[in-house]
Amino acid sequence: MSTPSIHPDLAFVVGVVLSAGEEILRIYRSGFDVSYKKGEEPVTQADQAADRLIVSALLERFPTDATLSEEQGLRNWCPGEDQRTWFIDPIDGTKEFIKRNGEFAIQVGLAREGRLELAVVLQPTTPCLFVAAKGKGCFRQSGDGGWARIVIPPRTGPPVLALSRSHPSRLAQDVVARLGSGGILQRGGVGLKLMAIAGGEAHFYVNDSNSTKAWDIAGPELLFTEAGGEVSDLLGHPFTYDPKHPLHHHGLLASADKALHQAILQSIPR
Repeated sequence: MSTPSIHPDLAFVVGVVLSAGEEILRIYRSGFDVSYKKGEEPVTQADQAADRLIVSALLERFPTDATLSEEQGLRNWCPGEDQRTWFIDPIDGTKEFIKRNGEFAIQVGLAREGRLELAVVLQPTTPCLFVAAKGKGCFRQSGDGGWARIVIPPRTGPPVLALSRSHPSRLAQDVVARLGSGGILQRGGVGLKLMAIAGGEAHFYVNDSNSTKAWDIAGPELLFTEAGGEVSDLLGHPFTYDPKHPLHHHGLLASADKALHQAILQSIPR
């Protein structure tokens, strides 16, 4: 498959993600068991198989890189070296996978020294494939196999909230009550919500979780910011991507524009 000429490693990573998507769909269609990790988070054979496929392919192709994935943790990390790290969420939206509503995604983000460089997000049940590279823009593959650049359209009315299907948010409802809302768009997975905002279907997403993981947001953040969006934690601080410290404790806010982002931050009680 041809890919935009925005990063030397993009074509390989897209191929790996597409292969993982095929494996996920095979399990999705044939049946699967559900088990639970600590904290009662569900996991299926599809999560584990896709995680193994992606991690093994990346480490074989890039043996000096590290990987941090949801199912295998940190691998091949060498402290003190100028090392790249791949952040991998094999299925963002496992609860949606289990419900078989199609709203889940594979998310891969590459960072060096805590700064994102490359992102690939795929929704396996659709043709939706998104890629981005730092400073080079965000692109979506169109139905004919071509690529279209994504730029967040100007907001013309009250903001629409992107809301999780499986993780209700009292904070999101409070923000809507303070600022007003043009409606609510329900969508599974962090990446798919941010891509809905990038496409103009919604305007902000807020999450007050104190346990957001780096692999949850690495790929989606770069896609979203390269499309022109704003991302921070709920204190207004940018995210950093340290493979030894992947837990983010202060929630997540993604907004279609800077003015809306600041208005939401100011509306959140401290």
